[in-house]
Amino acid sequence: MKPREVELVEAVRDLARKKFVERAAEYDRERRFPRENVDELVALGVHALILPESLGGLGMGAEAMVRVMEEIAWADGSTAVALNMHLLIAHFLRFLPFPHGARVIEDMARNGALICGPGSVPTGDLDNRKSGFRVREAGDRWIVDGKAGFASMSEGATYVMLGGWIEGSDSQEPRALIAMPRIDSPGIRNLRNWDAMGMRATASHDIECEGLEIPRGEAFVAPLSLLREGQRSLGVEAQKVRSWGALGILGIWVGLAQAAFEFTLDYTKKRHGYLAGNSQAGGEVGYRSDEAWAQVAIGRMDHWLGTGRAVLDDTLRRLDGPFDGVPHFTRHMVRTVYHLRRMSEEVAADAMRTCGAHAYVTGSRLERIYRDMVGGNVMAWKTDQLVQMLGLSALGREITLAGPAGT
Repeated sequence: MKPREVELVEAVRDLARKKFVERAAEYDRERRFPRENVDELVALGVHALILPESLGGLGMGAEAMVRVMEEIAWADGSTAVALNMHLLIAHFLRFLPFPHGARVIEDMARNGALICGPGSVPTGDLDNRKSGFRVREAGDRWIVDGKAGFASMSEGATYVMLGGWIEGSDSQEPRALIAMPRIDSPGIRNLRNWDAMGMRATASHDIECEGLEIPRGEAFVAPLSLLREGQRSLGVEAQKVRSWGALGILGIWVGLAQAAFEFTLDYTKKRHGYLAGNSQAGGEVGYRSDEAWAQVAIGRMDHWLGTGRAVLDDTLRRLDGPFDGVPHFTRHMVRTVYHLRRMSEEVAADAMRTCGAHAYVTGSRLERIYRDMVGGNVMAWKTDQLVQMLGLSALGREITLAGPAGT
């Protein structure tokens, strides 16, 4: 990283260790959006970390973004997830060639505007065919209706990215609309209904539109075939840039895993008595850190965290190097995501098994970290599917990595 990138990461680390970690339990308990954290990150310019300097952004690279996500997640996973939603959408907008998108990016970079994007089935719904946004033409405007979920950052957002199919278009060649209206526009309602086991403070609410009017000049419209062709035509360098959102998620997993590991080390050194020392063999009662089974579990955690960091660091370094085409890069990204996902799963399980019931009570920091780690895992790529994709790629078949950070 460049010196100014290192300085930013250190500033974020200082905030996270001194302030965010102290606020995290309250945000989690009250399911309250971490506005104070977000405001302090905006004051540092983190919201514009990866936006072009020509538009007022910081113009920093992928490694700086990942390190920032890691430091925030160590203290509070919800703040990291909300910020990553904003950054990955802001990054995506750079690929949409229309003037309003550029204006939104400039507002983000210069004025601290934030954005969210409901892109999944609404909370409590199961049928994707009934969710999402429908668009119809009305003179010089588009009218948007519908509902979608998981709009992390929604309570702090100025804009909301919406995507939907235009009604009446050719079924063989449907047209899609993407727009970024202000979230306080007439016709948009934030349902404020996010109520989850983990990541409670992300404000990942459902967004509902009813008669929302979008001026034609403020929307990007294209046929599905053009969007697909644009996706296929992106070369390796463009795909590397588009991977940043996924890498941000991996940084969050590393930060949470590090927090769980550090808690476990501290807990086992202090936990004295039952199931500790050599008491099971009739010896002197001691600390849990003296137990072989606890040492083995800590060893596994150390392995997964160490190799997870190594794999992620390798991928960040290789972003500056050559890949033998898009399939090679995609396969490498799948390997990276798979390993970091397994790291998150194993560290979460071993931390809870090792620390036990006292660490699972409300008020324990590990209890919150554990829920956030499990929440991150259930909402992202699936472990078995990632393994299958690696097998398909090894067999010479085409694979696509699709998930919460795009395709």
